Amino acid sequence: MLRTLTAGVAGAVLAPTAATAQGAPTTLAVEQAPTRVAAWNGVAMWSRFDAATNTYSLVQSVDGGAPAAVGVAPRPEGPFDIDLGTNRAGATYAVYTREDGDIYRLNVATGRETKLDRLSSPSQVERSPTIMRGEIAFIRHDRGFDQLRVGNTTSGSKGSRMLVKRRSIVHAELGTTHVAYLVTGAGPISDNGARSMRIRNLRTGADRQVYRAVSGGANWANTTRPSYVASPAGFVWARTNNGSGTGNRLVRYTLRGSQLSYAPGSPRWRSTAWVGDALGAVTSGSLDGETRSACTDGGVNYCQITFTGPLQFNLRP
Repeated sequence: MLRTLTAGVAGAVLAPTAATAQGAPTTLAVEQAPTRVAAWNGVAMWSRFDAATNTYSLVQSVDGGAPAAVGVAPRPEGPFDIDLGTNRAGATYAVYTREDGDIYRLNVATGRETKLDRLSSPSQVERSPTIMRGEIAFIRHDRGFDQLRVGNTTSGSKGSRMLVKRRSIVHAELGTTHVAYLVTGAGPISDNGARSMRIRNLRTGADRQVYRAVSGGANWANTTRPSYVASPAGFVWARTNNGSGTGNRLVRYTLRGSQLSYAPGSPRWRSTAWVGDALGAVTSGSLDGETRSACTDGGVNYCQITFTGPLQFNLRP
């Protein structure tokens, strides 16, 4: 199914916001800088900016609990491009890159971090890694093109293989049988052109566009990084529209039947990830309703981390 939409106090744990018809959103923290969120099976992670050291450190919330520090070295150049998933045995793992442009894997239970030399190029930069069942996909830029690649670190691994090569691949998210990835193309006024979500079958190579967000008029459309949902298998992402305030949705794509469904969204969301049915999505967003810049107060770019609570995907696009 293809759907095209054209739109005519840092670190603090806060009390829940007012309930909505869908659930009770809860604000976990207000960070001092924009960050990307990631989640899997009740665990949510994001980056916390330290103005004193000008670095970003990882924090996590487990089953909706208060944020706690993750014991890995901070990242000096921007927030972690983090993703959560599992190893082959089903344990929760995180992957991200560091300032050297190489991929690192974190055992969430033990806090052990490992550099993945088998997948990291000695001469090129990797970004936006994603993990599921021990497989790791990532984006590598080479000679004017973005390559979406996948591999693992088993003893017989020969590195990675290329799945997709395009001019601009924004994000990717790995599932057990498919990978979702976001590309940009021609669009009327969007800063990066129209945004198209594509789904690729890892076994057969079948690849198709399932969703497209296009800016137009006084509205600027954006699409967040997709997040894998195990049951029913599929992907969730947000479509934001900065302008008229309409058309903001959390979009769910179910692989079985190739179905799209929609829940309420917000123009404030910059990053989203699916935590689970009970907690809904974790979102990272500005405080002022702007999608292209976070709320600035006294030179500080505040960013709000929120759980949506349970959601019903029963709205129209």
